[in-house]
Amino acid sequence: MKIAIIGAGQFGTALGNSLTINKNNAVCLFSTDYFKVDEINNKNKNTKVFPNTFLSDKLYASSDLSKLKDFDIIFIAIPSSSIGEFFENNKMFISDGTLIVNLAKGLISKEINIVDYVKQVLPNCDVITLKGPTFASELIHGSNSIFTLGYSKRENHKSIIEIIKGTNVFIDTTTDITGVEVLSVLKNIYAILVGYTDAKYNSANTRFLVLTKSFNEIIVLLKSLGGDESTINLSCGFGDLGLTSLNDLSRNRTLGLLMGKGFYSDSDNSVVLEGKKSLDMILDIVPDKVINRLPLLKVVKKAFLDKTGIIDIDFEDLVIQREKVILTYGTFDLLHYGHLEILRRAKSYGTKLIVGLSTDEFNLEKGKTCIHSYEKRKELLESLSYVHKVIPEKNWNQKIDNVKKYNIDVFVMGDDWKGEFDFLKDYCDVDYLPRTKGISTTQLKRILKKD
Repeated sequence: MKIAIIGAGQFGTALGNSLTINKNNAVCLFSTDYFKVDEINNKNKNTKVFPNTFLSDKLYASSDLSKLKDFDIIFIAIPSSSIGEFFENNKMFISDGTLIVNLAKGLISKEINIVDYVKQVLPNCDVITLKGPTFASELIHGSNSIFTLGYSKRENHKSIIEIIKGTNVFIDTTTDITGVEVLSVLKNIYAILVGYTDAKYNSANTRFLVLTKSFNEIIVLLKSLGGDESTINLSCGFGDLGLTSLNDLSRNRTLGLLMGKGFYSDSDNSVVLEGKKSLDMILDIVPDKVINRLPLLKVVKKAFLDKTGIIDIDFEDLVIQREKVILTYGTFDLLHYGHLEILRRAKSYGTKLIVGLSTDEFNLEKGKTCIHSYEKRKELLESLSYVHKVIPEKNWNQKIDNVKKYNIDVFVMGDDWKGEFDFLKDYCDVDYLPRTKGISTTQLKRILKKD
């Protein structure tokens, strides 16, 4: 298999070296640094990143990006901030059908992750992701290491299995590409926090209290950003959080340690910028109502916004978190992706989501005809992990009574109802969520009728 790795930094070099263990792989590192290319090809070394390490003589390098068209698989091992420029300048050299594997950790912008961006630029290529609890400095010396492969097609999975065969690289797998991408950012924020905790309190008890609560907050954020909760259990989740939070080779943990010892400086060094960039990106894309449920994220945010570097944890507030109940209403006939999205986002606002489901009798009053009966629609909703309880909606006037009866904290509806339920603001918070574009129950019924 002909494998190209974009970037001859620590991680690209270490992974490329490992993949050469499989004799069926021909691995080339691509770099614009002519010194690195010459040194790798003629001395089997890359002293800028591994000064005292000899590389496999099967690993070679090139600065001629036009040769990328000859490769079956291309790994992306450059900083996320450089990816846009790289693909805009070099997409013409990448053949249709090439498998692109993202190793970079981060997001392109608040609207898009790296995998989705590359799919837009290279619509005729398959794009997958590979993330895990792996330090390049150990991978290069043969340490057995694991990654999570986020993929969508079986043949992509088979290709990765083939190239890692017999090497020190292992994988676990998921089809939740979004979750894998998001977790690579979230763990950086909480690694800062755990490092700070270790420096300030020097207590194993307190460390694991904070780590446990960090884990819980990451799950809330993961679900809010469209990932699958179960992805946290893979190496890209639990494993990478543990590695980044608890090992002093981690840059983000080191930043936390410096902050905890009072050595924080709001300067433009790469460690501070990396941590702040992860935090700023998450704060920009996660709704305030979700952030307000996360006491650890809030105190890290305050430490950076105030430029003090002081993370002031209120442990009583952290541990004693009261339940927050969300309420929404709807007909939910022909349950589709738009329904799932609004339910997911509504649930992310609290700990429990109650759904008021229009009864068959009430639908007749409204002039609606449903494909499925109330009981069938109720059964479908109750099967969703987002939904805690389904209650019958029998009339227009029951909402105030329901808010009082179920101690509702936030009432949520789609933004096509904007302003209609503001009268509930005397009893709870009210929010209107944007509908998912391009899909509706009416549209689906029209298609079915046509067929």
